[in-house]
Amino acid sequence: MTALDPGPGADLPPLLRTADLQDAGLGDRAVHRQVQEGRLVRLRAGWYVRGEPYRALRQEDRMLLGHLAYARSSTADPVLCHASAALVHGLRLYRVPTRVHTVSAPGRGTHNGAPDVVRHQEPLPPADVVEVRGIRVTSAERTLLDCARLLPFTDAVVLADQAAAVRVTRARLERRLPEWRGRRGVRRAHRVLCAMDVRAESVGETLTRLMLAEWGLPEPRLQWVLDGRSGRYRADLAWPEHRVVLEFDGRLKYAHADPAVVASVLRDERRREVEIQELGWTVIRIGWKDVVSTPETTVARIKKALQAGGHRP
Repeated sequence: MTALDPGPGADLPPLLRTADLQDAGLGDRAVHRQVQEGRLVRLRAGWYVRGEPYRALRQEDRMLLGHLAYARSSTADPVLCHASAALVHGLRLYRVPTRVHTVSAPGRGTHNGAPDVVRHQEPLPPADVVEVRGIRVTSAERTLLDCARLLPFTDAVVLADQAAAVRVTRARLERRLPEWRGRRGVRRAHRVLCAMDVRAESVGETLTRLMLAEWGLPEPRLQWVLDGRSGRYRADLAWPEHRVVLEFDGRLKYAHADPAVVASVLRDERRREVEIQELGWTVIRIGWKDVVSTPETTVARIKKALQAGGHRP
């Protein structure tokens, strides 16, 4: 994770309870007026956030605040699970959940019946419940297994690739998966664990790797090291035998960064690209649209570069 991509939950504005606003001298009418004017955003009954910093947040951070407000407003002390737990653990998601996912053991009842809450009933050993950000969620290990079983394949691999960030190994996940034998999604989870690669450093890199595999291109090396004039560089993906480097350019990570910092990073990226080219390598830069919207065109560019390097995919 780069300095410009701190992940979900970095520098979140504080949640404000109705009591906090009353202590600041705001009565019900004043609160209602500030919500109408956009100075406050109502996340849940009795829970608010200041409008200006909230609107500056990325979608995943807005949704994270909504999840926190739900958990703290609930009288049932819910356990968040699935993609919701992944969000609270600070993992980056391909698609941010639009609803809150909770889990309880079979026969233990359900949580608050809000329409934006999905209630799962699954075996829930005490060891699978931890506290993060002051609320209860499934452990990182259980969260990754649930997502591997129940999320779409691509979304699940994106999360599995980040296992090392939450101190979970593939071996641990594989040891636990038999606990769900005969239940929904176990076969998919096996595919996810086979596809995971903890060397991926961004959602974009994972999506790129999956795109390459889907279109039958040769498997690249991840985080390939090259020595340039100014130092050592790590390429996102590379085919050393063809001297081709593929860099995923996630410009969205710069959206809320200081302009001076962004300018410096972009200069460094350009210098790095020039120095890699000086070594006789071809550098291909792609972004979200190239992978998500126009994969066929992107694959054709990569094939052309590999062919120029002596490969006939």
